[in-house]
Amino acid sequence: MDTISQPHYAGVKLCFFILFILPTVKSHTRHGDLTLLRPPENCQYLKTTLICRNRTTEGLNINPAVTHVDLDRVTGANLDVTNVHQLKWTRSEIVDVSDLLVKPNQLKKLDLAYNNLTKLQDHQFKDYVSLNELNISNNAIVDLPRYVFSNLNLSKLCLAHNNLIALPFQVFKPMQHMHMLDLSYNHLATILDHFFMLNKYIEVLLLNDNRINKLTSNALADLTELQRLDLSNNKLNVIAKGLFDRLNNLKYLNLANNPIDNMASGTFRGLNNLRQLDISGNKVTHLTFGLLHFSPNLIHLTIDNTSLESIRNSELLGVSGLKTLRIRNNRYLKEIEAYVLSDTPLLTELDISGNELQFLPLTLKNLTNLQKLNISNNPWACDCRMFWFYTWAEKARRDNVTMSDLSCGPYAYPNDMLLTLHHLNCTSPRIEYKTPTRLYRLKSDALLECRYAAYPLPTLTWVTPKREVYHWNPDPFVPGIFDKHPHAHSQYMTPLRVIPPRIQVLDNGTLWIKNVTREDCGRYTCYASNPVANQTEDVLLHIDPTDWNHVRIISLIVGTQSAAGFLGLTLLVQFLRYIINRFGIFNNFCSFCKRDRVSPRARQIYAMLDNIEQYKSQQLERLRENYTQQVHRIRDNCNQQMEWIQSSYQSQAKHLGHFRDVGTQHLTTLRDQYNDQASLQVKKVRDYSTTQLNWVRENYVFQRNKIRKFSAHKVLQLRESYKYQQQTLNKVLENLPSLYFENCRAGTCGKAESIVFDANDVENIDIYLKAKIEKLANLEDPNSSELSQSRLSLYYTPTERSLDSDSLKSPLGDIYINHIENMSELPPLPPLPPYEGPSTSKACFLDLNASISSQCMIEAEKHVAKGAGDETAL
Repeated sequence: MDTISQPHYAGVKLCFFILFILPTVKSHTRHGDLTLLRPPENCQYLKTTLICRNRTTEGLNINPAVTHVDLDRVTGANLDVTNVHQLKWTRSEIVDVSDLLVKPNQLKKLDLAYNNLTKLQDHQFKDYVSLNELNISNNAIVDLPRYVFSNLNLSKLCLAHNNLIALPFQVFKPMQHMHMLDLSYNHLATILDHFFMLNKYIEVLLLNDNRINKLTSNALADLTELQRLDLSNNKLNVIAKGLFDRLNNLKYLNLANNPIDNMASGTFRGLNNLRQLDISGNKVTHLTFGLLHFSPNLIHLTIDNTSLESIRNSELLGVSGLKTLRIRNNRYLKEIEAYVLSDTPLLTELDISGNELQFLPLTLKNLTNLQKLNISNNPWACDCRMFWFYTWAEKARRDNVTMSDLSCGPYAYPNDMLLTLHHLNCTSPRIEYKTPTRLYRLKSDALLECRYAAYPLPTLTWVTPKREVYHWNPDPFVPGIFDKHPHAHSQYMTPLRVIPPRIQVLDNGTLWIKNVTREDCGRYTCYASNPVANQTEDVLLHIDPTDWNHVRIISLIVGTQSAAGFLGLTLLVQFLRYIINRFGIFNNFCSFCKRDRVSPRARQIYAMLDNIEQYKSQQLERLRENYTQQVHRIRDNCNQQMEWIQSSYQSQAKHLGHFRDVGTQHLTTLRDQYNDQASLQVKKVRDYSTTQLNWVRENYVFQRNKIRKFSAHKVLQLRESYKYQQQTLNKVLENLPSLYFENCRAGTCGKAESIVFDANDVENIDIYLKAKIEKLANLEDPNSSELSQSRLSLYYTPTERSLDSDSLKSPLGDIYINHIENMSELPPLPPLPPYEGPSTSKACFLDLNASISSQCMIEAEKHVAKGAGDETAL
């Protein structure tokens, strides 16, 4: 490198560029590199894409190597897109698509968004045979004709942001393999049953921001492959039963911002693969139990801006795989019950901002996978109910959990929650006093007391030996753990409605029992609970043993008296029975009391039973005989029927043979008659065709002869007129004064502007007219080649190709004859108009199938007019 001089090194580089770089650039340009070509005005090339802005289509020629075209604010039409695959033409005020593009056969993607299309026509895109994606959104289309998409097989169609009010039934029928359909931001009111019957492969359907107020059960039943459905921002009042039952592959469902006030428990039945659900902006006040049971794979749930008042423990049951839960801006939501989050242990994001919540559910501590927490804009009470949150939040921060600002309420200092909770003096319940075990007399009153020391004061729950439950809350404004339970209820949660109550809780939490009975004896459980901890104590209630002794003595006395009375009564009954049997008091009054003789009624019954037995035996015998006779009769009838069928079959076979012979004869006769008739008809048609052809030929010859006579007459007339004009000119020249010619010789006549005649012109006119007259006079020569050819082909009708050839040119260049290609179709010719003299303005056109052009006499009239003008000038 050091031995080579600098100029020599520069020459080496230049050679390298010429030998290697330049051929590469040229070959690359030849194969389609558009960056080296000069783009049209206001356009630029980007690889195989042409981008144009703010111009018209006039003079816009698309290079064959361009496959993508992007036009913005480009006006005009008739754009040739022969090799273009993708065309984006936006913001150009396009009104009609009919003549917009030329040769769109290879176009695959067409984007006409943000234009001014108002109406489409049937078969609008019949030439777009390769089109796969069509975007005509953000226009002003008000109607879709029924056959507008015929011959199209789109996979994506976007009609968003238009003015569609209704759609023809199954208007998308030709596009049976469509995967995406966007009808959002229109004015649609409903979707009919089985509207998408032939579009079962649609995977994305966007119907948001319309005016849909009703969807029947079968409106979406055929979309079995649907994965994404957006029905947000419509006017749905209710979800029809079974609307989503067949959408087994649906993964995304958006029902936000609809006036739905209730969702039945089976609304989402069939959505087994649902991943994301949005029911924001509705008017539901609670979530029905079992609403989400049929969507075990749900991952994202959004409930924003609703009328929910509380979320109860069982309302999120069945969605254990939920990872994102957003419950935001629900102005009536004041409580999320303690065990709601126990059913969603895999949550990674929880957003409950913008509600009216005062305390967090305790089961938040069980969310071990939580990564993001937002609890802002809630009036948190920051009391002992959230005392646990301080410890959990400190641990969550160490685990890098993202949390929003933690403020206690709307008027508290921002982000001061944890500091406030840390300095709360919350203590668990500690028993100070409970009623000792005492002996209570029956029918007396009892007071059972449990006194606890804690902050805040705990709620008390008393449970009696009969499993009756009584609740007491020291602060009614702070809900307790059993705040949802009735004040007094049984173990089956049945409210106790005894008035006045015999057992009740006093204002200080003491249990008062009025008129103690034996059932009240036993163990009473006192359950104390506050947000920090729970504690349980037992209080015993016993009956005084003195009362038990009195009860035993009274029981013995009552038992003895009862046993003695029963014994005396039994002895009395036995004694009366003995007396009656001994003296037979009832034998003379009733027959059933005489046990040693049979009564007359019994004899009648026995005789009746014997008669019934005999009658039954006789009837059985008769039935047996009748059955035997019926069997023999049926067998004989069956044999007769078989013989009759056999004989009938044989006779039918004979008749069928006879019918076949008769049919053969008839067919032969019909064939002969048909052949005779066909021959006769063919003969008649041939005769009629021959007659018509002869008539046409005669008429044609007659008309041609009349044309020839008329042409010869006009030639003679022109010849006479020319002779007369020539004589007139000669006389005028002879009578001119000699002074005029002397002035012209002196050169003064050349200055007159009114003189338009020249002697040389007379000679030119004379020569021209003589040549024309001689040419026309040759028509009468029988030896001319043209006339002889015409006579040889008297019935020949020239075609268009023969008229163009030089061999058949007529000497009358301005006269032509219409062609008659089919002589059988020639209509009858009208008669010639009467001859009206030598005027050339009439009879220039003959309304015949072989007519004379209006140019037949134009040349002659020009020469006559010129001659008259020369005479006037002279």
